[in-house]
Amino acid sequence: MTVQDQRVPTSAQQAAFSRDGVVCLRKVLAPREIDHLRQAVARQTDGLRASPTGYDFEALSRQVWDADRPIDTGAADRFDMDRMKALVRSDVEARPLREEDPSDEMGLFFYDVAAWKHDRGVREVAFDSALPEIVSTLLDARYLNFWEDTTFVKAPHTRQKTAFHQDLAYFQIEGEQCVIVWIPLDPAGLENGVTQYVRRSHLWGQTFAPNVFVSQTPISTSTEIRCPDIEAAPELYDIVSFDVEPGDVIIHDVRTVHGAGGNRSDTWRRAMSFRYCGDRIRYRDRPGAIPQAGVAHDLRDGDRLFSADYPVVWPKPWPGFRLAEAFDTQTPTKGET
Repeated sequence: MTVQDQRVPTSAQQAAFSRDGVVCLRKVLAPREIDHLRQAVARQTDGLRASPTGYDFEALSRQVWDADRPIDTGAADRFDMDRMKALVRSDVEARPLREEDPSDEMGLFFYDVAAWKHDRGVREVAFDSALPEIVSTLLDARYLNFWEDTTFVKAPHTRQKTAFHQDLAYFQIEGEQCVIVWIPLDPAGLENGVTQYVRRSHLWGQTFAPNVFVSQTPISTSTEIRCPDIEAAPELYDIVSFDVEPGDVIIHDVRTVHGAGGNRSDTWRRAMSFRYCGDRIRYRDRPGAIPQAGVAHDLRDGDRLFSADYPVVWPKPWPGFRLAEAFDTQTPTKGET
């Protein structure tokens, strides 16, 4: 199957997405598009200590579980990590979520967001690849907004797991017509921390409070209930994962519960995720949602996502239209790469 073949999901893939809340599509992105994302991730990780939005959750987990160790996030100030440490340590159900690994390497669990706002290559993939049409088809959306991108990198021998969680309550949205596209930039499987999904959890009819990734501890300002402790008894759940190569993508419903192991291998596991919202999604300043980086809109609860912060990426006004190019023309960006 060629890259072009995957511009429209098959009926079987659409059925799997509706039934399971997750689907893996092969050879969706071209090598050039993967290179754009790899270059963006390299720039982000190179700027870790100077970034206001970049964090190393591997280092943070060690700081959280050592009562005497101070929190040190460099220039990052998007989250109050001292408060997060106090929250986790006061949670009687919390425990470290770390892999056993004989290596003495320190590892790295890198997290950053909103590369699209300053990186042309990320915009090209998020706006002008096959993804908007594929997602629009899966969601049966009349139009599609791009919400945000997030970067997740796990270096070799990173012990920190990603706590199982549900994305919906992290976002300032109301509605269910939203997906997350997980894009591997390296070959990924269970050994190096590919994402795992609880099949059909999008049909549970429940919204779960966001957690702090390094622990199952829910964010205290959320009004939703705690996510089940899936790590304690994974055999009770129908958990699925996919071995993937660069160019493949995994797409999950915003309600699908998912998590990931650490990276026990000798290889890197770099990934980006894109979030897209369909026409039935409305803005909601949801209690406990993660503050977005760099947004300037004045949307109110119940509004459609009509804002330069959430570009409409599908449909295109005419065949061959390149939204990233038009966006650059209309929205000059400082520090462009």
